[in-house]
Amino acid sequence: MMLFKMFITLFSLVVLLSCEKNENTNSLKMDLDVVIRETDSIQIYYTQNTSVQFKEKQSFWKKVSGSKKNQTISIVFPDSIHPKQLRIDFGRNIKQSEIILNEIIFSYKKKSFSAKGEEIYHLFRVDESNTLIDKLIGSLKRKDENQLVGPSLYPKGDKLNKQLNQLYSEK
Repeated sequence: MMLFKMFITLFSLVVLLSCEKNENTNSLKMDLDVVIRETDSIQIYYTQNTSVQFKEKQSFWKKVSGSKKNQTISIVFPDSIHPKQLRIDFGRNIKQSEIILNEIIFSYKKKSFSAKGEEIYHLFRVDESNTLIDKLIGSLKRKDENQLVGPSLYPKGDKLNKQLNQLYSEK
């Protein structure tokens, strides 16, 4: 019994220390507060310069379970990647009628910034070739309900880049 208590104490200490350590990593975390009703995947593209020429090799997929309620999707970039620009492609599930995007929160070390509601569209613009938007409710839909590609958000000029650079700065 004593050995079991020591094990629990040691385990708790390790968990607490590892939680503290995570705050100080060099990883950028992006949290999306969304309603995605159908199970789907989103694709995040990034560049490490100011370019908006997004490439498949600088992207990754995140699987999302469908829910009628708000959910937070967390994307944690590896320590070695400090994105300057981001593109978000919301899925390939043709049954996905709409996505509600409520908020985006970026965190790095102990600093963060967020964009909520219409503020999101000061940092991002919709891809008008495939996306319909209702900024008042945060609704993103496919322009053509039969197209495979879902709604997409691209950076709006250098606004996102400037915000991310402030986040990465030591000040």
